[in-house]
Amino acid sequence: MTMPTHPSIRETRREQLFPRLAPHQLATVMPLGERRTYPAGAMLFREGERHLGMFVVLAGIVEIVRRTVVGEESIAMYGPGMFTGDVSLLTGRAAVASGRVRDDAEVLVIDEAAVHRLMVTDAELSELMMRAFILRRVALLEDDIGNTTLIGSRLTSDTHRLRQFLIRNGQPHTYLDLERDPETAALLERFGVVADELPVAITGDGRVLRRPTNRALADAIGLSPDQLDGRRFDVAVIGAGPAGLAAAVYAASEGLSVVVLDSKAPGGQAGTTSKIENYFGFPTGISGQALAGRGFIQAQKFGAEVAIPREVTGFECAAPDAPIMQLDAGERVAARAVVIATGARYRKPALANLESFEGRGVYYAAAFMEAQLCTGQEVIVVGGGNSAGQAAVFLAAHVRHVHMLVRSTGLAASMSDYLIQRITATPNVTLRTQTEIVELSGTSTLSGVRWRHRATGLMEDRAIEHVFLFLGAEPNTAWLQECVTLDAAGFVKTGPDLSPEALDKDVWRDRLPMRLETSHPGVFAIGDVRSGSVKRVAAAVGEGSTAVQLIHLYLAAARR
Repeated sequence: MTMPTHPSIRETRREQLFPRLAPHQLATVMPLGERRTYPAGAMLFREGERHLGMFVVLAGIVEIVRRTVVGEESIAMYGPGMFTGDVSLLTGRAAVASGRVRDDAEVLVIDEAAVHRLMVTDAELSELMMRAFILRRVALLEDDIGNTTLIGSRLTSDTHRLRQFLIRNGQPHTYLDLERDPETAALLERFGVVADELPVAITGDGRVLRRPTNRALADAIGLSPDQLDGRRFDVAVIGAGPAGLAAAVYAASEGLSVVVLDSKAPGGQAGTTSKIENYFGFPTGISGQALAGRGFIQAQKFGAEVAIPREVTGFECAAPDAPIMQLDAGERVAARAVVIATGARYRKPALANLESFEGRGVYYAAAFMEAQLCTGQEVIVVGGGNSAGQAAVFLAAHVRHVHMLVRSTGLAASMSDYLIQRITATPNVTLRTQTEIVELSGTSTLSGVRWRHRATGLMEDRAIEHVFLFLGAEPNTAWLQECVTLDAAGFVKTGPDLSPEALDKDVWRDRLPMRLETSHPGVFAIGDVRSGSVKRVAAAVGEGSTAVQLIHLYLAAARR
């Protein structure tokens, strides 16, 4: 476990973490709930429970505790005027801690629906509570301790996958490494686990999940959404990247019922970016995960159902008024309008043994977790776009040296100028132009790389154990099953890119597709998955908001 060395959130922002409601704020919330008295020792709520309301302490003390594999831990005390809850209160997911009455107490119990109404109708309380909820979750994550314990090895791809899933979904947990943490041996013996079964996740109530899928882990710890099968929404957004989350925020805030479906985590490709410095309004930059986390909470504040992890495996578009999304566990969800925001994934180079090293030396993201794996070592970053540039600069602060490999003769055609200047000014980053990796070597993990200079044919072997790939983009459109028209590269064609001759005249008798509308009426495409899109976060967010305006026009016409 790596503990923070900087001042903690609890030290620097305690008043915002644990605010006391002023008399006029208490007067606002009192009619929303029911006053109840509890004796010392009574449990107000338990970790793992879902759809909790909020408890406002009127008298006495309420203690917040969490279970770990080594016992119970007290993490906060709430006195009169203080309120319980973190972001799970807004999402309806499982509580990550329990609330117990320490001294005889009187509390105001406000149910989940009333909290959501309060967050929308009262700007002052919404800001105060939202800030507290977010900071409380940040404080839990900062501890590197949680009621879920993941035991694995940094040398295995499944461990990397599960750690990335928990981190990107903002789920507090404890990670113990088989090779580095001495307490793992005793825990494995205690829970009857052998090394060949790693990674394992141990839940707060003692359940052991051996090499679980992301979905199985999410179901076990209460991160998964409620049952979706058979439900119908006004809008279904496929993909929780910046474009999809923006569409969800605007649609839900305007009164539409919204579901967002994503198989991994909020943020999409942008969510793996260490810092975005050219996004309007953030002069000091913001990490992709932080930006995605804010959008994730904001969408749910307005009532959107963000269903993660839920993978869309098929698309039934025969019924024009309500297309149906087939989900990975056999569930089916219908919607009057659909927004395709599945983005793009980094392209994989044609290397014979690439997949065997994924998560074990080859990575497609460069965030703090990956930086920890290669501290003080040499690494390679492959790619000439902004994501590669941001990764190189970020990793340079943690590693001994970064070799940046690009196939072209320079970066000017594909990277923002501020990043080029940053790379040039960073002494432990070497740009190697017209260079490509031709071979990876190693047994259980990556141990060596061979690269080739394309102009001279000169080969060079390096004992480098970590490679970060940021190569081009391939659209995530295989699930669409020919329901919409794609371009030659597989990106979704919309609006003016769809010629009248290519459209079904029986379907498009009265109009042509709107700007972001696909060849199927009421199905829109936004962000990186759309043919001809600008591959920038700001452009994706703009398209998300624009799509909602077009959806209103579509739904209004459908009602006539």
